[in-house]
Amino acid sequence: MAHIDLGPDEHDFPGLNGPMRFRPETPRPLNALAQELLYEDNTLPRGDRELIAAYVSSQNSCSFCADSHSAFAAAQLDAGKDLVAHVRRDLESAPVSDKLR
Repeated sequence: MAHIDLGPDEHDFPGLNGPMRFRPETPRPLNALAQELLYEDNTLPRGDRELIAAYVSSQNSCSFCADSHSAFAAAQLDAGKDLVAHVRRDLESAPVSDKLR
């Protein structure tokens, strides 16, 4: 992912909070995108989508987003925190469907 230096906002407001603070006009489209991807009806349950977001965020080294999405995924998935940790640690051996992988 491209990186834009947001100055102090980047460190004081991690994750999406920095860009939202840096450019106040950005929250509406970013929140609309998150709404569509994570909350609206889809072919994957919400917990699976949060698990994907947790994995991608961890691969992007964004601990704020990875931890947030991990918590939401764990709360919605039967296997909870253990599955989320396994996916983040080693997706290839994680007990998830091919579609999710």
